[in-house]
Amino acid sequence: MEFELWLFAVKQLAQSYEVCQLIYSQLTQAEKDELRKEYERSVGGGSGKPENKVLKEYGDLINNFHNAMSIAERFVEKNTIRRMNENYPVHGDDPDEEFIGRVFLTMETYTIRVIEYLNHIAKKVSAEGSLKQESDGNYYLNNIQIKDGMLIEFFHLSRWEIGRLCNGPGTPYGRFFLGFNNEVFDVDLNGLKVRLRG
Repeated sequence: MEFELWLFAVKQLAQSYEVCQLIYSQLTQAEKDELRKEYERSVGGGSGKPENKVLKEYGDLINNFHNAMSIAERFVEKNTIRRMNENYPVHGDDPDEEFIGRVFLTMETYTIRVIEYLNHIAKKVSAEGSLKQESDGNYYLNNIQIKDGMLIEFFHLSRWEIGRLCNGPGTPYGRFFLGFNNEVFDVDLNGLKVRLRG
């Protein structure tokens, strides 16, 4: 930046600040209080819970990613592995065809999973609290029955995780969460802190 431009900007800022001081001094107390509330909402100054700007930035990033992936979602809808197998069958005796078919299947699987998780995380939290097992043997959160197959966020080992609830008779608690990368979370559901979106 040129020195002259810098000096001009500083002088303009000083003049603007003096004008703002003059205008602010003429405001009523109610108007000043409203400005304080607006400041606390946008910047997080003073009392109250400050806005988490990092979370907001990630939220914007997730929404942009979600919008971008809508193109991939439409592609996958029209080019599923089943359609590919019907129209471009892979010959088992050709290792190149088998390789490409297997890679395509893997990409389709992960793309569908990414879209599913993006669709979930882009929604607002609709319920949060601790699960409770009722007399019918089912688990509930604020009168919402938690069913197998639901994508749920849960607080485990001091951090939030996300997974699909699965029935697992052979697991320690009879149910488990299957994470994004197929990791298994054996967690006791009774009293577990969870979040639902929708």
